[in-house]
Amino acid sequence: MKIAIISRSNLKDRVYWSGVIENIYSNLNCNKNLEIIKIDKLNDTFRKIFALKREYLRYTKKIKFDETYSEFVSKNFAKQIHQKLRKFKDIDFLLTFDSSLIAYLKVNIPIILWTDLLYSDYYDHYFRDYNISKETKKSIKKIEKKAVNKCHRIILSSTWALNKGKSKYKNFSYKFRLLHFGPSFKTSIKKNKINKFILKRLKKKISLVTLSVNWSRKGLDKVLSLNKLLNNKGVNSQLTIIGIKNKKVKDKNVKIVGFINKNNFLGEKQISNNLLKSHFHVLFSKSEAYGVSLVEANSRALPNISFKVGGISHIIKKGINGMLFEQDVDLKIVANYIIKIFLDFQKYQKLSISSYNEYNNKFSYDKIIPKFIKLLKK
Repeated sequence: MKIAIISRSNLKDRVYWSGVIENIYSNLNCNKNLEIIKIDKLNDTFRKIFALKREYLRYTKKIKFDETYSEFVSKNFAKQIHQKLRKFKDIDFLLTFDSSLIAYLKVNIPIILWTDLLYSDYYDHYFRDYNISKETKKSIKKIEKKAVNKCHRIILSSTWALNKGKSKYKNFSYKFRLLHFGPSFKTSIKKNKINKFILKRLKKKISLVTLSVNWSRKGLDKVLSLNKLLNNKGVNSQLTIIGIKNKKVKDKNVKIVGFINKNNFLGEKQISNNLLKSHFHVLFSKSEAYGVSLVEANSRALPNISFKVGGISHIIKKGINGMLFEQDVDLKIVANYIIKIFLDFQKYQKLSISSYNEYNNKFSYDKIIPKFIKLLKK
């Protein structure tokens, strides 16, 4: 089977799209039964011109304009892709993660869109309080409708996103399928070694970690409050924040590591080691389409503490790989839960192993890629 993967960025870039696209590309490329063709590194000049309009509207009129979901930009990308595809023959499927790239693409090859959330739902979820440009609203609606109509399959990473998509495009509901995203890690921890890492975790101090690049959206003020509350309750708790740039916190119990580039092997190792040494991964997002960091935490036998937001509830199952709370929960309840689990190491050990098993059974690319190939054959 020959699959052409389409991306406007470099498919080998592990920073772009949190490394999800690169990891899917790499895992597909390792499959001996597949021939993978790269259609990437598109000329971005046209989009950048429209980005000037985005910045102008943002600063002068407080209007959010989306330069990627512009009909002119979408048509330009389609033209570039079409020219690149002419070099290849007998392609069975086109795979993309961005509907703006294929909306105006004229090919007879079946197109697969694999994403975390349809773009119109993405805007409703992340930018509902923003003043959105009328032109952007119109363009998103038009581009998405064309893409949905054109796609052979539309794969979404959570039941939350899937239900939204099916509800919006009822006439095309037969095209929609569910398939998770896995972690953006190259290395994995074998099952027979995972308990050794759990046993090495300090039993006298709670170690919290959060993988967050956006302070406000990821709810880091609440994460800080939780860590402070744990310490005020007489339990020694240390919080490590990975991903935030140019931020300082005056709290001896908080360590900010900053952004770590996973394009560097040592970068991934640094993130992985921080997860392996911690007790809980905390993610208090205000909005979240999926949450790859939750899967990454589970891949290191780390239970998640999070809110019931967006696609997160598809990943975290109560008492299996973490705990979910309502966004308006009293943080004392969250703190008490963490302390209760932490003080009973047998219970904590069981939850950690269960978290790893949930990843291994559902969110490992060893399980995901065969399911993806099976979807193509149906």
